[in-house]
Amino acid sequence: MVHEDRPEQGIAAAIPWLIAEMQRINRLHETGHRLEAIAQFHALAATAIRTQREDLTGRGGIIRACTMDVSVFRIPAHPRPGKPVALFLPGLLTFLPLTAMRVLAFADLFDIVLCELPGHGASGEMADVSLDAFAAEFATLLDPAPEHAGSLFVIGESLGGLVALSLARSRPDRVHNVVLLDTPFHLTRNDLAEWISETWRCGGCRPYQRRICVEIMGFDPVDPSVVRTTLHHDLVRQAPFNCLLIVGDNQRSSGAASAVTAADVAMLRAANPRLLVAPRVLGTGHAVLLDNPDGARAALQSFIVDQVVDA
Repeated sequence: MVHEDRPEQGIAAAIPWLIAEMQRINRLHETGHRLEAIAQFHALAATAIRTQREDLTGRGGIIRACTMDVSVFRIPAHPRPGKPVALFLPGLLTFLPLTAMRVLAFADLFDIVLCELPGHGASGEMADVSLDAFAAEFATLLDPAPEHAGSLFVIGESLGGLVALSLARSRPDRVHNVVLLDTPFHLTRNDLAEWISETWRCGGCRPYQRRICVEIMGFDPVDPSVVRTTLHHDLVRQAPFNCLLIVGDNQRSSGAASAVTAADVAMLRAANPRLLVAPRVLGTGHAVLLDNPDGARAALQSFIVDQVVDA
């Protein structure tokens, strides 16, 4: 059972409580109670969203993909008739309960299927650490997805946005709309590497997450100096789907400033003139949904209303 103590309203106020509960669940896992720990982990996410929205429920579980188990969490717990479905792919070093609270900003627009990246939370690890390999795992979740295939959105936050683009390019039959939340196409800048490295060290220095930093991001969090730079702007080229980029600003209230520069936007528009870029969300940095959920929702809602999307 998840502890009955509940935090006061507000995501920021909930973070210390969530961290304490996660530490407790991790200790349970470390003592060999894996299945019980996973159940409590998903229950914690369900409890977390109810601290913000008493009208919403959540339900977590494990789905077998190609080579690994994927931790999945639905908001609400059961589909709502006529509501479009959004697959949400979070960024590097996120954890499910806090992510579930952030995506509540979009819960009135979609039924949300939140997936944890490989090596995060209750998701397993896979041998191949790459955008395409990660996307191939999530692609297996699309076939049994709810029947509203034409209205399926994939929303990617930070690094999850690059995985979302790779997924959409591989499955244009199912993914018709992609939304990117401050996705870094220039991997990686020194300031972002330093912030990720500090977060990685504070989170327990997990080896698989280090592999993601090294093999995808291009730096080792043990020593955050950038060893190589990878550009991914071409992922939006000739995209057979609608695509919206929601970018943060230069605030640092929740970590680093936006990972998308004006030069990035210019390169993206050159690669795909049809790409939509929303105005920078005021009062935010890289963590757009945490800093200004209302601003992020307004940008996304405008995209849904203004674009001709397949029904």
